[in-house]
Amino acid sequence: MKWSSLTRKLPIKWKLTIWSSALLCILFVSYNILQYVVMEKWSINYEKQNSKHQLIELEAFFKEKSIRTPSELKSYAQYFATINEKNQLIRILDDKGKPVLIVSHSVPSSWVKPKRVVSLQYEITYHQQERLLILRSPMTTFAGTIEIVRNMEMFDDFQEAFFFVMVATGIGAIILSFLGGAIIAKQLLVNVQAMTNTVKRIKKNGLNERVPVNDTNDELAQLGKLFNDLMDDLEQSFLQQKQFVEDASHELRTPLTIIKGHLTMLNRWGKNDPNVLNKSLQSSLKEVERLNQLVHELLELSRAESESPDTTEWETVDVSMVIDQVIRNFENVYTDYKFRKIRSESLYINMVARHLEQVLVILLDNAVKYGQENQKEVHVSTYRMQNVAKIEVKDFGIGIPQEEIPYVFHRFYRVDKARSRKQGGNGLGLAIAKRLVEKYGGTISIESKEGQGTTVILTFPVVR
Repeated sequence: MKWSSLTRKLPIKWKLTIWSSALLCILFVSYNILQYVVMEKWSINYEKQNSKHQLIELEAFFKEKSIRTPSELKSYAQYFATINEKNQLIRILDDKGKPVLIVSHSVPSSWVKPKRVVSLQYEITYHQQERLLILRSPMTTFAGTIEIVRNMEMFDDFQEAFFFVMVATGIGAIILSFLGGAIIAKQLLVNVQAMTNTVKRIKKNGLNERVPVNDTNDELAQLGKLFNDLMDDLEQSFLQQKQFVEDASHELRTPLTIIKGHLTMLNRWGKNDPNVLNKSLQSSLKEVERLNQLVHELLELSRAESESPDTTEWETVDVSMVIDQVIRNFENVYTDYKFRKIRSESLYINMVARHLEQVLVILLDNAVKYGQENQKEVHVSTYRMQNVAKIEVKDFGIGIPQEEIPYVFHRFYRVDKARSRKQGGNGLGLAIAKRLVEKYGGTISIESKEGQGTTVILTFPVVR
């Protein structure tokens, strides 16, 4: 429990180092244990084969010499001494289990107690620290037993040296695996550490800091790129919010200042003068209407930005029908303007009809506001290009300077600020239109030349 609590508090770098080192150590120890066991089995099998080979030679010799009694073995003692190997004991027992011939090379006969058997047997025993492999087999030429005892001292020394090498290399492997784990963890977490440092700098310096990203395309590099993209969007959002607050404050301050001025004047001396009272009331009502319109547009923009489209409310809208309705309404209000449908193809899109109508009203209203006295005409076109429905609204007004086109969809942005304020514009119409269009998978773009007019292009996925 304490170990688990301790590891939870460790940094990821040390967790990776510890776990990778532990895994490498487990693998190394497991491999060495397996290797040690295999070598142990191999050495025993090797000694058994040598003993069996010696037994076969002895039996072949007994048959060749036709030895039938134990007493005949003494005359061949020199031969047995010749074929006996180093660290080996050959002992022949009679039918009562008593030794009749003993040939030894560094293995005293007292180390092993004689034992008569009736079948081939292997036995491993120890004399003090010496490990002995014993092969016992009954004689085939006369009643008796052959014992071949091999001292496994050479293999034991080799295994002991091998064990010490394993321990030494194991300690080295632990140290190297720890260092390797630390290096690997450092390399893996370099981007994470960079992100941590960047967040600290962001907290201290602001949102303009970014994570340094290398040219690799691994997951951590992709995470760094995504973090930078997120910070770009977040910074842009904060800048827009800041600009929104500043612009909204400015827009609200002007009508409130005017209303306050008129009320102050009336409170001091103007309430007794009918003409001054009437003018102040009219001006105040006009500014209240502006405030009301501004609040209404702000609410529309807030809904457009925050609400996700309810697909259950979508309907298949006949674009031409909605455009005809909007044009009829504008013709009744602006009798001196001509609204023409230059190109009209039958198009259907998935959208809430009132939202499409709201977008068209904004575009036609802007076309009228920024028109020129000698060109009071607005063209509307609808056509299909592949699987895209396009709607174009073109006016022949004052146009927009090229350097200002990227900003016209920003909230409270007005190209001709003096003229827009005089005509009652708040600079929110295109921002609302853009949010509504994008809600339904569409796009909105502007082409304009200063002094020649403006064309606004809407695109939507077409419905077959």
